[in-house]
Amino acid sequence: MMQIRHAYISVRNGQTRTFGGSQMYSASKTMREVGCGVIAALDLLLYLNRVHLGSRCEMFSAALDDGSIDEKEYDELARSLSRRFFPIIPKLGINGLMLTAGLNVFFRRYHFPFRASWGAGSRHLAERIADMLSRDIPVILSIGPNFPLLWQKNELNFYVQISYGEMKRACSIKSHYVTVTGMDDTHFRISSWGREYYIDRQEYLSYIRHHSGSLVSNIVYIRSL
Repeated sequence: MMQIRHAYISVRNGQTRTFGGSQMYSASKTMREVGCGVIAALDLLLYLNRVHLGSRCEMFSAALDDGSIDEKEYDELARSLSRRFFPIIPKLGINGLMLTAGLNVFFRRYHFPFRASWGAGSRHLAERIADMLSRDIPVILSIGPNFPLLWQKNELNFYVQISYGEMKRACSIKSHYVTVTGMDDTHFRISSWGREYYIDRQEYLSYIRHHSGSLVSNIVYIRSL
C-alpha cells in the first residue's frame, strides 16, 4: 500500500485516541451537522505543519510532536479556522472551491510552501492521489451530493477491514469530506469521524459517473512550491 509516512493526526479524549478528527466532537451544532470540510482541512494543516514545516506555525502550538491534540483544543481550532478561513453555510457546509480558496489564504498567511487547486479528471484521479501520498501529503476527497438530482438518495459505501484482504461494509454516505491516507490497487484508506475506513476505488468512480459528478465529487490537489 502507498501511504503517508508519518503517524496521522489523532484527537485525545482521556486514554482514547482517534484516527483523524471528527466534527462530532464539536460544541457547535452547525459544525457537527456540516463541518466535515473544516475537519478535513484542519487535519491536513496539522499534518503539514508537523511533518513538512517542523511544527513552526504558531496557530497549532497545542498539537504535540506525535500529531495528537486534546479534544477541546481541537474543537477550538476547528471553529477558529471556520470563522477565519472556511465559512460554513448552514445546512450545506462548504464546497470544494471555497475549501480550496481557504487553504490558499491560510498557506499565504502562515507561509506554508504549498498551493491548492480543486479537482482532477476521473482518469487521473488515482494518479493525483498517488502523487500526493508519495510526497507525504494526505488527500482531502469529497463524496459529493447526488448531482444535479439533489433529492436522490444514492450513497457510497464505507468499509472496514476485518482481516487481511477482507472488507465488511460499515455504512454509506453522500455529501461528505474524508481524508485519504493510503491506497492500493482496489481501495483508498480514509479517515472519517475519527475512524479508519476504506472506499472501493471503482465504486467511487461509479458514484461520480452515475450519481454525482466531478464538479462536486473530487479531491483537493496540493502541489509544493
